[in-house]
Amino acid sequence: MLDTKMSGTIVNSVKWSSLTEIATKLITPITAMILARLLTPSEFGVIATVNMVISFADVFTDAGFQKYIIQKKFNNEKELIDNANVAFWTNMGISCLLMLLIVIFSEQLASMVGSRGLGHAISFSSISLIFTSFSSIQSAILKKNFQFKVLFWIRILMVVIPVGVTLPLAFLGFSYWSVIIGSLVAQFSVALVLTIQSKWRPSFEYSLAKLKEMFSFSSWILVESILLWLTTNGDIFILSQTLSSYYIGLYKNSITLTNSIFNMIIAATSSVLLSALAATKGDDEQFYKLFYTFQKTVGIILIPLSVGVFLYQDLVTYILLGSQWKEASFLIGLYSLVNCFAILVGQYISLIFTAKGLPKLSVLSQGLQLTLMIPLLAICSNFGFEIIVVVRCFIRLFYGFINLFLAKKYLKIPFLQMLKNLLPPYMSSAVMGIVVFALLPLSSGVGWEFFTIVFAMLIYSIVILCFPSYRKMIFQLSTKLIVKRFKKR
Repeated sequence: MLDTKMSGTIVNSVKWSSLTEIATKLITPITAMILARLLTPSEFGVIATVNMVISFADVFTDAGFQKYIIQKKFNNEKELIDNANVAFWTNMGISCLLMLLIVIFSEQLASMVGSRGLGHAISFSSISLIFTSFSSIQSAILKKNFQFKVLFWIRILMVVIPVGVTLPLAFLGFSYWSVIIGSLVAQFSVALVLTIQSKWRPSFEYSLAKLKEMFSFSSWILVESILLWLTTNGDIFILSQTLSSYYIGLYKNSITLTNSIFNMIIAATSSVLLSALAATKGDDEQFYKLFYTFQKTVGIILIPLSVGVFLYQDLVTYILLGSQWKEASFLIGLYSLVNCFAILVGQYISLIFTAKGLPKLSVLSQGLQLTLMIPLLAICSNFGFEIIVVVRCFIRLFYGFINLFLAKKYLKIPFLQMLKNLLPPYMSSAVMGIVVFALLPLSSGVGWEFFTIVFAMLIYSIVILCFPSYRKMIFQLSTKLIVKRFKKR
């Protein structure tokens, strides 16, 4: 059983983390929906290539130190502060150097990613490296101490500011510059607020011995981050050599928006789960019980959501992006269908690797995925947009199976236990999908589609309650919420 104090801390952290993601994911898609109607897919393509360059540099500005701070059990507060100082000044030094290199070679970088003449945009965007590096360690300490209430307000700030800056600039015709400027203003504001709110302040102390100790762990996180960047942005780099800005924007924005649908749920739990697993890793029984509970709870929502997006891909695309993005519906639907498995199995198992102090396994996973992705996308890049979509979705699905295999081989986690844990929501979603597939052709119009959505939710709820373990879990969660609400009154 989980310790009472730890359980209370986790519940409170999940509450604030969930509120954070609900609030941000309500604002972010709305902003994206408006922008999709103000900017063209080609302009989104420019943003994608600029972000690709900056995000690669950003991988090195943290160097894996944030996860090191979160998972490391320090003997006392002084040891934590000493390590935080080393991490902070290392990050700042790296970010300044990278910013300088980007400014010097901006035009060459622009040509390399198929965006000739956009060196000025890449140079200007590189300022963000300083801001993100400045706030990385403060954020890590807050997460380590389960201070997710503070992080809630930080994240709100991160999404509200772009709304107040980006949208007006887009209305005034600033094109892709509206997104770049809005992002920089938001990152600066977050860095400023984090510095004010954090009890820790960087001091001019440095230790090469501590850097060496930290790097023995964080180096693998850094390698994993590089591989993760390659798996999430390598496709853009490859496709930018053959596809126009229009299709790059179509491709990237569709995947980003699809992920934003799921991240409302995932991001609310992943940070809390990593912190909680790190705190309980001395007790394997408690460790895996906590993991399976998180996975089951998230799966009950995520799996039917993915099936629903697939079934209503045209409607979802129209609502999110508008009529000019019609070609993106196939990508949004298929990617959603495979993404839930990749998240619930692939991403969550990766958290186990990190919490267990085994980042090498995550590196291996990303490396295997990358080994498959690069040659496949390079081969199929000339065969049309739909073929590219199918191949990309297959690679995403492959990632989940890789982590399943690694978890079985190196951590002795039963393969079937992991799948059995998620079987009820998958079966319930399958029944729901069959019913909807049969109903949709019977009539037409938006009204009928919304009726079938409500009916699908009802079918899923009935079927999932037929499974005793899930019925018990839903009943317990519902009871706790009702009791808590009654006590407040």
